[in-house]
Amino acid sequence: MTIDDKGGDRRKKAPDAVLNLEGGVLMKHGKLVALSVAVAVILGIFIIGVPSNAVAAEFNWKFQSHHTPGALSTTYVIPPFIERIREKSGGRLNITLHYAGELVDYLEVFPSLQANMIQISNTSTLFWRGSLNVGWLQAGNLPPFVCRSLEDFEELYYKRGIDRLIGEGLAERDIHFLGSHSVGNTYFWSKKPINTLDDLKGFKVRFFGAMNDTMEHFGASPVMLPHPETYMAIAMGTLDGSGTAWWLYRDLKLYEVCPYFIGPAWQVPQGMELWVSQKAWDALPDDLKKVVEEATVEFNKTFAKVCAEQEKEMFEKSFKEWGTTYIEWGKEDIDRLTKEFSLPYLDKIEKEIGSKDSRVAEGIQIIKQFMKDRGYID
Repeated sequence: MTIDDKGGDRRKKAPDAVLNLEGGVLMKHGKLVALSVAVAVILGIFIIGVPSNAVAAEFNWKFQSHHTPGALSTTYVIPPFIERIREKSGGRLNITLHYAGELVDYLEVFPSLQANMIQISNTSTLFWRGSLNVGWLQAGNLPPFVCRSLEDFEELYYKRGIDRLIGEGLAERDIHFLGSHSVGNTYFWSKKPINTLDDLKGFKVRFFGAMNDTMEHFGASPVMLPHPETYMAIAMGTLDGSGTAWWLYRDLKLYEVCPYFIGPAWQVPQGMELWVSQKAWDALPDDLKKVVEEATVEFNKTFAKVCAEQEKEMFEKSFKEWGTTYIEWGKEDIDRLTKEFSLPYLDKIEKEIGSKDSRVAEGIQIIKQFMKDRGYID
């Protein structure tokens, strides 16, 4: 044992010394080393024991719907899509639903996505077909009786390449395209009976895209209005009727002002699209991109399934309750409309728009070949 000048034990005198397990002395710097090692071990255990998503970045998106509260899409389709993404991402990607017009007007959705003011929307390229040439290929812009079943739609858009062409066009405008989806079959309804094509003369109707062009060709006076404004326009006599996906007839209670429902469906189905801000998309890690893409597949299936089930219920049950009269045109009117309008309309798009945009030209050729393969045109 070492004794100091006063005969004391240095181990008792050294304020920063401790005994090691073998009775030796660890000085101040040794204690710091030991402390550092202990802290490192504890931190290592903590980090390993905590799930990786607890320290990963979180993303918050705003979803502007094209539809109103209580609508089929905002009740049965979009909320499960949002919840699926939240669950599959472990809470790392959270999406808030906003209804039609709540954040921006429907025509402002495109620039708002480009600016990343909103991050995702169910919308339609056809609304901007004047500045987005691929809007002429969008499912909602197809003239009547091109697609006559959900299988037709999926074949044309998913397998023959129309979605690919639209996605390429949108990518050049800072939009990430998640694809087209069914929003149910397109019909129209009226305050008065519309029994044939000839009865369309003078008919004042709210419609959209190629449906407006069709109506105008056969003597009607079409306009485009946001869905929430349609009921009052008909009730006040500004319009005689309207048309779009069948469920808006139900959800907007248009049966109260339009007791006549006209078929067969002009588009089977009508299509819309899911758009994402390219800036928002690029910010996501690859695993969250995969989550969104997988949720989109389920979104498409859910939308188509719910539409089919509820349309069937409307025809079998609701029409009787509402006092709705269903009028179905015959084959003569369908064939006349297809030959007199739909096919020439496609030719016109190919000539006027396709001459300036190779994607549109390719798309129209795909559509016409598809119709030939299905036996819809010669």
